[in-house]
Amino acid sequence: MILDETGDLCIEEEARNGDELLEKLALGEFDLVILDVSMPGKDAMDVLIEIKARWTGLPVVIFSMNPDVIYAIRMLTNGASAYINKETKPRQIIEILRTVLGGRKYFSPQQAELMAEMVTQGPAKPRMVPHAALTDREFQVFSMLAMGLRKSEIASKLAISINTLSNHRNNIMRKMSISSNSELTRYAIQQGIIK
Repeated sequence: MILDETGDLCIEEEARNGDELLEKLALGEFDLVILDVSMPGKDAMDVLIEIKARWTGLPVVIFSMNPDVIYAIRMLTNGASAYINKETKPRQIIEILRTVLGGRKYFSPQQAELMAEMVTQGPAKPRMVPHAALTDREFQVFSMLAMGLRKSEIASKLAISINTLSNHRNNIMRKMSISSNSELTRYAIQQGIIK
């Protein structure tokens, strides 16, 4: 509805999940992808990485309920052109999409500040929150565990074995000094990673 009001921006296709999105991208030409992090099926980070590997010049805007700046930076460093929180005002969404369609990237003030910290202090130093030390894959597993997904669901979404998932979980627990999934969930809620 927001795009319909612009007169010059429109939705050409919609996909129910990551696999369908990739199929539609293979069949057509698109100027921009808006990728909803909560889309069912394949994890959004994996979909983003696959899009950027196959269609290097295609800009991807991430649309998410997750306000965590570190999560946004993970998406941006993996090729997203912008990361929009779902609480962003409609007028600003249009401005961001126009920025990206103009060939530029968009960073919110908080994202730009954290990126500057990473450049000047190194990736491990900024914000010094425990989840900043996780790899991208560990962060994906951490988020899904915190949301209460079963191991089999996570393994399926990420196309990994249960053993690999268990290894990631053990690394997460060690790096974050957390001993249970309920602690992970509590931490994720406190940090605004999940609601």
